[in-house]
Amino acid sequence: MKFFSNGLKDNPYKFDGLTGKTDAIQQVFKLIEQVARTNVTVLLLGESGTGKELVSRSIHARSARAKKPFIAVNMGAISPELVISELFGHEKGAYTGAHERKEGRFERANGGTLFMDEISTMDQRTQISLLRVLESRHIHPVGARNSIPVDVRVIGATNKDLLELVKEGQFREDLYYRFNVVTLNIPPLRERKEDIPIIANEYLRIYGKTYKKKFKPLSEEIYTRLINYHWPGNVRELKNVIHRAVVLCEDGNITARHFPGRIINEDDDNSAYMRIKVGSSLKEVEKTLIKETLFHFNGNKQETAKALKISRKSLYNKIKEHALDDMLH
Repeated sequence: MKFFSNGLKDNPYKFDGLTGKTDAIQQVFKLIEQVARTNVTVLLLGESGTGKELVSRSIHARSARAKKPFIAVNMGAISPELVISELFGHEKGAYTGAHERKEGRFERANGGTLFMDEISTMDQRTQISLLRVLESRHIHPVGARNSIPVDVRVIGATNKDLLELVKEGQFREDLYYRFNVVTLNIPPLRERKEDIPIIANEYLRIYGKTYKKKFKPLSEEIYTRLINYHWPGNVRELKNVIHRAVVLCEDGNITARHFPGRIINEDDDNSAYMRIKVGSSLKEVEKTLIKETLFHFNGNKQETAKALKISRKSLYNKIKEHALDDMLH
């Protein structure tokens, strides 16, 4: 197999931040272009790390709403008692601590696009409120006397089987069909292995530029290892692996030693360990621990929070505090 091997040059397979030449991902690109011409609600289905937010941004950028706001919200990161206020806003004095009026995500996205990730985590109260908004195109901020009209294109995303959740009574059937006007299934990386060398080179180019480093093309051996790995964390995991290699490599020649053991040899568990420099501050240690644990679990926040024995909400706060957001996209 001949690999696309020059990581220093631009590649012809990019599509609004997405990369790939296989039929599976090219079909997604085609659907993005078709859906972008409309205002229909879109449901994005795909495993964690497949690029659902990038797809939603591409739909927005190619639509007539491109000059209006694109607002992203992760429903799994908002506590149930605050979600209504976050989505629809509140008036001053609406409840204890509401010292001023706050615009919700829908109002901020007016005229543009609202991307709602992890919609499967919404409780029944939120689902009912959202259904009303999708039907009426009006929001009712907490404590407000009157509703406010909004013109928002909603894109929902999940890595769960929503239809199964409907059968189990955890997700409303009427809301499911509201979201399911057009569905885009984003394929996992293991189903488009020919794209792996192209994506790897793209991130090698990006991070090489970021860190002002020059690299030789990756070897055939490295490509073979990357292609043979099963990539449970999908493109996000590949991005993080290349990022790690770029940071660790100092001589411009990325070799097997710059990759986690799970990539080079799945029986080797060296990737489960980390080194801390003596004299590091507690804040630096915490940042390194969270970053390396995220790397280990391929960006899976639920598994990372479980391993660190903290709540997912606490993990989101730590990610924001240590400016680790970029490694999750």
